[in-house]
Amino acid sequence: MITLKRSDIWNSPTLMTWMSYAARSITLVGILPLILNKFSPGDIVLWYLFSTMISLQMLADYGLRQTFSRIISYAYGGARDILIVNQNSVVDIPTDETCNEPLMASIIASMKFLYKWLTVIVFILLLTFGTWAMKKPVDNTDVPDQAWIAWGVFIVTSIISFYSKVYQNFLEGLNKVALVRRIETFTSLGGIICSLGVLVWAPSLLNLVIVNQIWIVIASFRDWLICQKTESALWKRVNIRLSIDPILLKKIWAPVWRSGVSGLMSGGLMSLTSVIYAQFGTKDSVASYLLALRLVSQIRDVSMAPFFSKIPLLARFRVQNNMQGLLTTIKKGMKWSHIVFVFGFICTTICIEPFLQVIGSEVTFIDPKLWILLGWAFYAHRFGSMHLQVYLSTNHVIAHIADGVSGIIYIGVTWLLSSHFGVYAIPVGMLSGYLGFYCWYCTKYSYKSLNNINFWYFEKGVSVPSIIVLLLFSIFYFFNS
Repeated sequence: MITLKRSDIWNSPTLMTWMSYAARSITLVGILPLILNKFSPGDIVLWYLFSTMISLQMLADYGLRQTFSRIISYAYGGARDILIVNQNSVVDIPTDETCNEPLMASIIASMKFLYKWLTVIVFILLLTFGTWAMKKPVDNTDVPDQAWIAWGVFIVTSIISFYSKVYQNFLEGLNKVALVRRIETFTSLGGIICSLGVLVWAPSLLNLVIVNQIWIVIASFRDWLICQKTESALWKRVNIRLSIDPILLKKIWAPVWRSGVSGLMSGGLMSLTSVIYAQFGTKDSVASYLLALRLVSQIRDVSMAPFFSKIPLLARFRVQNNMQGLLTTIKKGMKWSHIVFVFGFICTTICIEPFLQVIGSEVTFIDPKLWILLGWAFYAHRFGSMHLQVYLSTNHVIAHIADGVSGIIYIGVTWLLSSHFGVYAIPVGMLSGYLGFYCWYCTKYSYKSLNNINFWYFEKGVSVPSIIVLLLFSIFYFFNS
């Protein structure tokens, strides 16, 4: 009989990540009903566009975060150089497992340098493109003056939050996922409780934005504080004033720009599509679409926990050339990620329309067929992205090719079909890009990096059962709705 100690649960990256996502998911059953009930469709559209802007900021950080958390993990594991892995094998095995502090210090100096410049660029983009994108949605709100103030608050606090990612990268590289997620749960609950208070006693878009952004700043301070204390104050020893090493910076920049292009051509296109649709669609149709997008994004985020919480561990296994441990961890994480996505999607599909009727929302849900297409598009991306992360653990970045080509297919198909099929062209374009290139390209390199295993050997117990369940449910729901 297997017994779990409290410490086993408390220090599990996967369970703590799930707990953090569960806390944030309270938004769906606690805050979302009040927003849908108390806000007009125009206010709801703007609220979700703020969330879209947060997603775009995360994409600006996409290349840096993935790269730095990975190479920090290498240095923490004792690597002598960040280019320790080529496409198929380990190049340089460390002789011990103690942290390489000189290399770590150089990495931290480079990370802070790049984040300072990127923070300035993000600020300029929010001030220019972001303000332009908000003009029509703000005009459709109940109190436009308050909406503009809310946008100003959003810009200022977002810049603080963006630069603080340096602390999160450091902690993830040290595999302190369980610690961060555990504390993140309590700060998320604090934000949710305050948001509920605002929606009950002083419901307005401005008040809700102020409360949420204050807690985002608190979360930034939280990550800084954890850095000061973890691993016998390692951050203080490596966060020293150093001149930037141009050779190291060049090594870092190669995977950074590739991952950055990847983020722009994947989630970036999806978010930009929402922003563009908000400029031309009616406020009711945009509100319905953004609600569906928010729900399927939440399902995607929760399903990430079993696999993505293990990414720092994958990098460590690569360094140690522990292929058996690597394969076992990957298969287990992917299997549960597939199960959680399919289960969450089916439950949401069944419950969402009765839920909206019960709370008396002015916003209706999108057409069931559009919802099924969105679900499959997000599922296909989740399938391919996990395999992409497997290969990225070699520190050889192909994400710019995978997302670049699939993004071009997505743009082309969506543009060709949009005049005939309207908003349906968006998920069809996604599926065309993911199934036409992204999924098979990522799995090809993933299997190659795992000693050339084949599809059936790997997927028969990992993704195939979940795909069959989702396919059967989709067919039933598609023809009975």
